[in-house]
Amino acid sequence: VRLASADATKGQSAAKKCTACHSFEKGGPNKVGPDLYGIVGRPKGGHAGFSYSAAMKAKGGNWTYEDLDQFIHAPKSYVQGTIMAFAGVPSGAERADILAYLRTLSDQPVEFPKP
Repeated sequence: VRLASADATKGQSAAKKCTACHSFEKGGPNKVGPDLYGIVGRPKGGHAGFSYSAAMKAKGGNWTYEDLDQFIHAPKSYVQGTIMAFAGVPSGAERADILAYLRTLSDQPVEFPKP
């Protein structure tokens, strides 16, 4: 439901806090964390050239909006044993905006789920 009113422009601004560890451009470099271009639908722990924690590799499946929402909210709760040090984004509206921004970072954007 939050995604229906999400604002990708606000999400881009909110995601600036992530740029210390992640790049967002197509073909961008991995930093402390993997490049996030095309993250929606990508296998968890599967971005080429990035060394993921065993916990992230073991999580399995592909990133969905719901998974990303939970991970962004509380990374260490969603993937116990992750090495991601970020505490999370408590605001549901801010997370929705970030997800709307992440949706724009794809050659084939994945549709938002129906409310």
